[in-house]
Amino acid sequence: MKPNDQFSFVKNNLISQDSTNLIRLYLPILGFDATSIYQYLLAFWDNGKSSYTFGHILNHLNLGMNALQKSLEILSAMRLIELYHAENYFQVYLQPTLSAVDFLANPVYRRLLEKKIGEAAVEALLPSQPRGEKQDVKLSEIFQVEETKVETQIKQNHFELDYFKQLMARENLRFDNEKEDLLVLFAIAEKKNWTWYETYLLAKKTAVGHVISAKRMKQKLQQKVSNELFSTQEQTILREAKSKTALQFLAEIKKAKHATITHGERQCLTEMANLGLLDEVINVILLLTFNKVNSANLNEKYALKVANDFSYQKIFSAEEAVVYIRERYQTQHSKKAAKDSAPKSNVPDWSNPDYKNETSAEKQAELDEQKRKLLAKLDQGGD
Repeated sequence: MKPNDQFSFVKNNLISQDSTNLIRLYLPILGFDATSIYQYLLAFWDNGKSSYTFGHILNHLNLGMNALQKSLEILSAMRLIELYHAENYFQVYLQPTLSAVDFLANPVYRRLLEKKIGEAAVEALLPSQPRGEKQDVKLSEIFQVEETKVETQIKQNHFELDYFKQLMARENLRFDNEKEDLLVLFAIAEKKNWTWYETYLLAKKTAVGHVISAKRMKQKLQQKVSNELFSTQEQTILREAKSKTALQFLAEIKKAKHATITHGERQCLTEMANLGLLDEVINVILLLTFNKVNSANLNEKYALKVANDFSYQKIFSAEEAVVYIRERYQTQHSKKAAKDSAPKSNVPDWSNPDYKNETSAEKQAELDEQKRKLLAKLDQGGD
């Protein structure tokens, strides 16, 4: 998108301007730039008669191109405009603002508004419930037409939080931070075009101690298919790491060592999971740790050190973990082994032609005195 790109409005797309809800509900989320652009589009709507350049908006609102592009993205995300593009030409399809009831019934919109103005301020915006019994008048009674069953089409542009919470209660799951987690869940569902149930299955699979982990959900989605070639031993490790939870994997290792899981080891697993690492990655860390330290107990300090490294390196899968260990940890081991196996020489350093004497004058005097005493003893022995 460039300032000289042209746009026009979609024909017969006139909508009513609701400045009240725009300011009360949308403005805190949109910001002033996006709100001004939306109002500009409503004011300049011409039923698609003419074309304009985006520079016209920039000049009228005194904005930069970056601010315009970002604002159009925000307006599209909030379902206030739809932008259609063909070559260097754009069309703008306007959408009306929601009523206060519909806006605040959308759990994502409500959470976004609460983050901006606080829960108390949002509560004050909630419409009160009418009193008394609703007087329901049928269309057929007024216009003498045959009554037909009309199905109300419900918008599905928001996350079905109520159903999601029902399943959470059934599985004893809970949010760590509902407001923040909800935004992540909605973003995942929207990006993947998933239903609330598909999103729930991922949340359940990546939960840590019955607590939904947004970090682990995002890491699971960022996994990439590895084209690496793995040895038979590595394939076995991957198969086992992916088939068990971290607790199950640790229990099998401990059982083989005739030991039981300690409280500290359980806490260590939780800490690694809270870093966002998936169970399959944690399992590789467990195997690496027990191979490094021949003990019936997990070296928790070392395991957390590796976990921190994996988190920093954004290791999202067991395959990535195995490759990283192969390339980094084994390289370090090879360097150390080569250094340890290097032949030791009895020839003093000073015999090397490139040797540079960096001994201080004070230290040199001390060495000379020790040498003098040693020579004196040798002379006495010779007598």
